[in-house]
Amino acid sequence: MNQSQLLEALNPQQREAVVHTEGPLLVLAGAGSGKTRVLTYRIAFLIERRLAAPHEILAVTFTNKAANEMKTRVESLLNMSVQHLWIGTFHSICARFLRQIAKYIGYQSNFTIYDVDDQIAQIKRIMDFLNISREIISPKVVQYTISQAKNQMKDARQFEKQAYDYRSQQIAKIFWEYEAALRKNNAFDFDDLLIKPIDVFTAHPEVLEAYQRKFKYLLVDEYQDTNKAQYYLIKLLAANHQNVCVVGDEDQSIYRWRGANIENILNFEKDYPETRVIRLEQNYRSTQTILSAANSVVANNVNRLGKNLWSKQGKGEKIKVVETRDESSEASAVVQFIQQLLIQKRLSYNDMVILYRTNAQSRALEEQLRAHNIPYTIVGGMKFYERKEIKDILAYLKVLVNPTDWVSLRRIINFPSRGIGEVTINKLEKFSRQRQWSLFQTLERVREISDLPPNTAKKVEQFYQQLKKIRDQLSRLNALEITQRVVEEFRLKKIYEDSRRPEDESRVENINELLNSIQIFLERNPDSGELEHYLAEVTLMTDIDNWDPSNPTVTLMTLHSAKGLEFPVVFITGLEDGLFPLSRSFEQEDDLEEERRLFYVGLTRAKEQLYLLYALNRRRFGQENFGSFFQSMPSRFLSEIPSRYVERIRWGKQNNRYRRKKESYFRAEKPLTAPLDTLPDEEGKFKIGQWVRHESFGKGQILGVEKSRLGTKLTIYFERKEIKKLVAEYANLEITEETES
Repeated sequence: MNQSQLLEALNPQQREAVVHTEGPLLVLAGAGSGKTRVLTYRIAFLIERRLAAPHEILAVTFTNKAANEMKTRVESLLNMSVQHLWIGTFHSICARFLRQIAKYIGYQSNFTIYDVDDQIAQIKRIMDFLNISREIISPKVVQYTISQAKNQMKDARQFEKQAYDYRSQQIAKIFWEYEAALRKNNAFDFDDLLIKPIDVFTAHPEVLEAYQRKFKYLLVDEYQDTNKAQYYLIKLLAANHQNVCVVGDEDQSIYRWRGANIENILNFEKDYPETRVIRLEQNYRSTQTILSAANSVVANNVNRLGKNLWSKQGKGEKIKVVETRDESSEASAVVQFIQQLLIQKRLSYNDMVILYRTNAQSRALEEQLRAHNIPYTIVGGMKFYERKEIKDILAYLKVLVNPTDWVSLRRIINFPSRGIGEVTINKLEKFSRQRQWSLFQTLERVREISDLPPNTAKKVEQFYQQLKKIRDQLSRLNALEITQRVVEEFRLKKIYEDSRRPEDESRVENINELLNSIQIFLERNPDSGELEHYLAEVTLMTDIDNWDPSNPTVTLMTLHSAKGLEFPVVFITGLEDGLFPLSRSFEQEDDLEEERRLFYVGLTRAKEQLYLLYALNRRRFGQENFGSFFQSMPSRFLSEIPSRYVERIRWGKQNNRYRRKKESYFRAEKPLTAPLDTLPDEEGKFKIGQWVRHESFGKGQILGVEKSRLGTKLTIYFERKEIKKLVAEYANLEITEETES
């Protein structure tokens, strides 16, 4: 495809973003506005115009899946291979940097990448060594705290300086030992992958200058979700030429809880004063009704640069807002809507997604889907690469590549069982500490451990020789051949094939699937089939990377997982205040704005139809929140959608069927939610100190009166010694003449 053909396929704003090649560029790309198209066409344009060779372009995405798809699309546009294009996630790009520059900070290039489970295993060992009780501090809490510190680019020394209480001081001790253990094991954790290249670039300017000369153009996707380390990394690489194009949408910044900083995109023009700003506002995904509703909701946020999405997809159907009795009723409603859509709209199961705020909400939905024989896939459940049989094989492979990896070696030393028990492992570890050796070196010299029985030493020696035999072949065999040798040599599949347990049959299938995945990796990366490259890729895999949208199943996932995806039909469940938005967001405006952005993301996943559901009662922490309507209020975000875009449905009790609310029904009863200016005016009717009577709670005295979007909110102390917050317009309160006795 030549230059003119490339540009003809773009709208004016997209074309402008593609051809603006010199200097900083900020592309504010609304949901469904073709940002991936802009990125791929921009890369193709740079190469086609000979402004840069593939290896001189660095493109950063947020999933491996997106990176592979973009690479394929660029090759299709140019009808040529772009094998040497640097494209991937921040973590995979930084891992690639570190393969080349780890030596500058005392690491070898064959390092291991520790996932969260590996980190926790290492932390447990350190806590035992330091005699820090796991009852006082959870290893998971320690891992999370260290990760948060690293996200803020704090090392162990900086963390220790700010550790003022007992708990943080204990974590500081663990932090020091954890860093030492990583170095000894030649391992990095996920956060290190981002931080360590910055350390090298800062300490060795000549290394940074080499990369600055190498990459003539930088492209960053989802810039609104970058954290502090990612921000600095891009700033360092772009410091000279400033040919940096960032694409993002501040209205879809939803990862503040894991370190993302929305200020990075809001302040981009301050960081790069010569910035050109282009807004992509034409949406190619959703109907105008869905977009107008989403625009109305997100307009309530203050921290935004602003854009207004529009579409040529037509007005479309109204959004269904569905009131249900409880979570079971909610799930039943979703199932019957799915069944209707299959027949009436001739849709497939994979055209539909069910979204929720927390993973725990999937239980009731799964029960109903199973009861009606509806196939479904959960994204975010047990990940393929976290299954025991897969982690065991990967641990063997990690030890072959990096023999100093203590965590992986300890996992496999007695699996399958070979008579090397915990007592023996402790003796091996003690001996390795005394000699300042790695555990792998100790295996080789096991005969020197005087208090180890000869028979046990022989078993350890045999295990070492098996590993060494395969390790000696690393340079001659590719990743698939090595894995096949490991599976055969250590009987990692045969132990399940010989088993009669039903679950072991699926383990065999998973191992076969792992081998298939390695074959696919080799086909996709013919020039880098080394085992260490494969391990780096799978360690950084996410559940979205392994999700196949073509499977004929209904998809269930959290709203966070749905980012970047689209479906003809979207169900968002659990839309109640306290659940979505979460109650903890009520105290801080920034937190509430992020929850609203998450809702906006959910709305804009829908192409044709959108269902928003909430329950009047929902079991939480094993108990049911019985009570009237006001006790489980619809999400405040629902009231931010103008009524002209909404059709309200109350899910009835009879035969679990629903009925549409007619206009007469609305006149007979209060609306479920409504904008502030359409609610009955109760202001002035209720005052602090008044006594009122409620049908269920009896007599009570008003302690507080405040206006909210849902109406007049009253805080009432009832004679049963309980305080309730009720909305006056729904509570049917009777003012009594009674005064306090």
